[in-house]
Amino acid sequence: MRQTQQDKKEAGLDPETQTQRKRFLEAIAGGSTVCEAVKAAGISRATVYRWRDEDPVFSQSWYDAWEDYVDSLEAMARRRVTSPSNTMLLRLLSAYRPEVFGDHKPRNGKQSMPVPEETPEQIRERVNRDLARKRAELEARAESGDLIAQIELSEGAVNGLGTGTRDGRA
Repeated sequence: MRQTQQDKKEAGLDPETQTQRKRFLEAIAGGSTVCEAVKAAGISRATVYRWRDEDPVFSQSWYDAWEDYVDSLEAMARRRVTSPSNTMLLRLLSAYRPEVFGDHKPRNGKQSMPVPEETPEQIRERVNRDLARKRAELEARAESGDLIAQIELSEGAVNGLGTGTRDGRA
């Protein structure tokens, strides 16, 4: 069996650090935020960012784990393509893979990876704020008599903000 660079690098680490790194990377690959992943690994954010900055192999492993998560989002979106609840997935994919799901501008591979300034958790919070703002605007338009807004709210046709489905079932 061929050893990966991460396996070779970890061979020089103490068993506790190896376990912490493995737990962190598994959590990231599973879609956890950095905050959730460091809790799962029992370490601090500062520790993983130091590891990332000082160890290119760990940095690449983190990036690969994050890519695994984004790949799973893409697969999920493809399975749910007809679902009206797909909006959040598409927004996350647009943020993480703009070259495929967003503005179609190619990016250097690592540029689309979240940086400490905006974590996946912060992206989710920003998207949730945007959705809440859009829903409030839509509700205000509906209350002022805008028939289109009323229909969109009742059918959930705009960004999955309504309560029903496109076929009228609740």
